[in-house]
Amino acid sequence: MKKNLASILIVLLVAVGFCGFTTVVYGQADAGLISSFLNQAKSASDSQLGDIASELTGKVQSLAAAGGVSDAIKSKLDSTLKALTGGKDSAALTSAFGLVKSAKLTPEQLGLAKQVGNLASAYVVQKNFASLAGQQGDVATIVSSLRCGKVSDALPSLKNVAANAKLTDTQKHLITTIADKYAPGLNQAAGAFEGIKKLPGF
Repeated sequence: MKKNLASILIVLLVAVGFCGFTTVVYGQADAGLISSFLNQAKSASDSQLGDIASELTGKVQSLAAAGGVSDAIKSKLDSTLKALTGGKDSAALTSAFGLVKSAKLTPEQLGLAKQVGNLASAYVVQKNFASLAGQQGDVATIVSSLRCGKVSDALPSLKNVAANAKLTDTQKHLITTIADKYAPGLNQAAGAFEGIKKLPGF
């Protein structure tokens, strides 16, 4: 009996990931896509990418395995992983964010869909902005906040990164896409503020 209890405790401990999220879930997601994505993420020089990828695929599997999930949702999940693996980060965000717009999601499924979007965003931010000079702190805050589902904590740092004048066009597009998802109008407001500052007397 003690042996069985110890085994159960070990399994539970192994299954608990970052912020207490369960990452070891066996669902009906495309195993080949998951494997390819995980292998690529874990072979990256940035070890955080592998960690985030594990959390993301765990949520993908959980949502795919949830009862009554439509083929359209499973297709978006597959598209998200395909796009991330293929380096098409913008397309991945579109697919991931589209999950919460799906009709007839149960509260549990909606929660999982939001977590998939949060983790996909965290992965994209870590991959594309981790080496952004002078803003590693903001990037770390965005990533850790999204991984834990504390979206409001990420907003000030999202605004700071979006205002960086040294971003490439690709980086601008990605951070704008993420900022508009979590705080619609944030970039327009920031742009308006910058415009006001340029007026005489400001």
